[in-house]
Amino acid sequence: MYNEEISELAEKIKKLKDIPHFIAFEGVEGSGKTTQAKNLGKFLKKIGYKVVTLKDPGTTKLGEKIRKILKSETKIDTIAELFLFLAARRQLVEEIIKPEMRKGKIIISDRFTHSTLAYQGRGRLTIPETLPMLCFIATGGVEPELTIVLDINPEIGLARVKERYQNQTTKEKEDRFEKEDLEFHKRIREYYIELSSYDENVILVDANQDEYEVFKNIIYKLYEFSRSKYGEK
Repeated sequence: MYNEEISELAEKIKKLKDIPHFIAFEGVEGSGKTTQAKNLGKFLKKIGYKVVTLKDPGTTKLGEKIRKILKSETKIDTIAELFLFLAARRQLVEEIIKPEMRKGKIIISDRFTHSTLAYQGRGRLTIPETLPMLCFIATGGVEPELTIVLDINPEIGLARVKERYQNQTTKEKEDRFEKEDLEFHKRIREYYIELSSYDENVILVDANQDEYEVFKNIIYKLYEFSRSKYGEK
């Protein structure tokens, strides 16, 4: 059950001419992207939208295989790592995103191009000059209409990640990015903050609050963004 504030926002969203049909969630480790992407998908379905929620890398058969490799302890060269991400994203665009958008469905992605620009570009400092063009080739120019960045101090985010591993029953371990030093994660956060300062299609949401408050702020900002861009019926 949603509280009164979110229920009111739901009614307001229903009165809009449209909302973005491709929404991506971004942020540092432990910011809550995966949870909030799922929450938004459920919310939009509840108010009548047809929604496809996916993860990048992942979702397709090829993407899941690549995701498994990237999550493993296999030693991977930084350029090879980059191209694995781009390959998974290309498959995602061609196999799922384009066909589903043609059907008028809302796409919600847990990460997309800005993750590569943040992690490989700013974090790893991998060919920053040519990276945007490589990302463009991978997606064919298909990019989110709205990117929601969940902003949190990397120290807090990484602490959340460690707590999650301690509380889980599986033997899943920290991945190659979660093991990176704090400076790596600070550079990634800096990228997202800078991005939100000049790109009007990128909004920053404070992820330091509890899950429900963060979700409420996401819905509010989605409404404000959509009202400004598309107007009301």
